Parts: sequence; structure tokens; C-alpha cells
Amino acid sequence: MGDWRAVAKVINERLTSLGWTQKKLADVSRVSTATLRQIQQGQDKNRQPAVLTAISRALELPDDYLQKVADTGREPALVSGESGAVAELRDELAELRERVAAIESRLEASSG
Repeated sequence: MGDWRAVAKVINERLTSLGWTQKKLADVSRVSTATLRQIQQGQDKNRQPAVLTAISRALELPDDYLQKVADTGREPALVSGESGAVAELRDELAELRERVAAIESRLEASSG
């Protein structure tokens, strides 16, 4: 089981930052557009590690990047040589963002 919503978020944000389309990612990664569409929608399915590796490479991320996101629900630090304290702060910030988003969702649901 993996956190496929977190994987979808990373892929979609990375596509936006690169200015790529799903088709471009499919071409570069050699992963079918149907599979990419499912992953981008956060559909919970067992994925071969090779699929996530291919997508990570295509997006110019470390090979195991998306697998780590699926396993932990968070993005690992990209900066090599990053101190443990900075990595810990990055993780705490990601967790706080998730909590704020959950609180905002509850507030919107209760007020609407």
C-alpha cells in the first residue's frame, strides 16, 4: 500500500514546474498515458517499482524519489549534504502543511 495521493501531487507539481504535458511525460518515461493518468489521479494500485523509477528519472528526480513518497507520504529532501536538522525541519513543515490543509477542509465543510 502506498500514499498515491502524495505521489500524484508530486508528479503534477513537477509537470507544472517543467511545463510538461502528460504526453511528454509518457514519451520520456515510456510509461503509458493510461497508467500515468491513474497515478496522477492518486488511484490506489500496486505499482511496479520500475514504473515509479522511470517516472522519477523522467522528471529529473532521484530514481527512488517517488517510491519514497509512496512509502512515507512525504517528499524526501533533494539537497545532497543537507544537515539532519534541516531535513527534520523540512519534514515538520510538510506535516504542518498537511495539518493546516485538513483544518481548512473541516472549516469549509462546517461553514458550507
